[in-house]
Amino acid sequence: MNGRAVSIAVDGARLYGEWCTEPVAGRPTLVFLHDGLGSVENWRGLPERIGRRLGTGSFAYDRRGYGRSDRRAPFPIDFIEREAALLPEILRVSGIGDHAAIGHSDGGTIALLYAAENPTALKATVSLSAHVHRDPLAEAHLHRFARHAAERTLPSWMTRFHGGKAADVAACWSATWLDIFAAGWDIVPTLSRIAGPLLALHGGKDAYGVPEQLENIARAVPHADARLLPDIDHFPHLDDPDGTDAAIAAFLSDALSL
Repeated sequence: MNGRAVSIAVDGARLYGEWCTEPVAGRPTLVFLHDGLGSVENWRGLPERIGRRLGTGSFAYDRRGYGRSDRRAPFPIDFIEREAALLPEILRVSGIGDHAAIGHSDGGTIALLYAAENPTALKATVSLSAHVHRDPLAEAHLHRFARHAAERTLPSWMTRFHGGKAADVAACWSATWLDIFAAGWDIVPTLSRIAGPLLALHGGKDAYGVPEQLENIARAVPHADARLLPDIDHFPHLDDPDGTDAAIAAFLSDALSL
């Protein structure tokens, strides 16, 4: 990505942030939350495209432990909940007021937990491929990345996204999620508190998450626009960028009155 880089000091750490499109006075900012093994780079242009399409600012950042942000090892077992709780401070330090949250995979889960708190400045939420309870498909990949980290056989994109932190990211992420799942993690009851507009997308061929993830989001949040996308895997914005862009832009245009 080629936006304007910023440094965010929060909770004793330095985070890397990027204005993918510049903020626009009087319009909400789109805040993008990356996936569990990704970073700002893994959005592959989605924040810029949606920001330009809607004529508003778009902002993404690397969570602690990821990308160009400070290291974090190990991950605390409640790291997902902590990230949702930290988001208001990240937004405050970054000068972001009214906003929409758009998250993919782990980022989608963080966005949903954040939305359940119904912060005044949050105007809409989009989740892509989010997990909200234990998942056998995800568990298989957690074991796979744990092996990659232990054997130092990580795919090259991990180093591209995280540099020298790649092995730490894979090892900490996989071990912590396996502990979380083993503890019977399930945030579906929490999601029933979401009051604002919500678009939830899930690929019909997602190899990392069963369709019940989307079904349970829809049950918990009856007013949500929940869509199962045929022939799409875990990365809708990579598998079908045009269709994903159109769905997100249309939803946000209506929800944000843009």
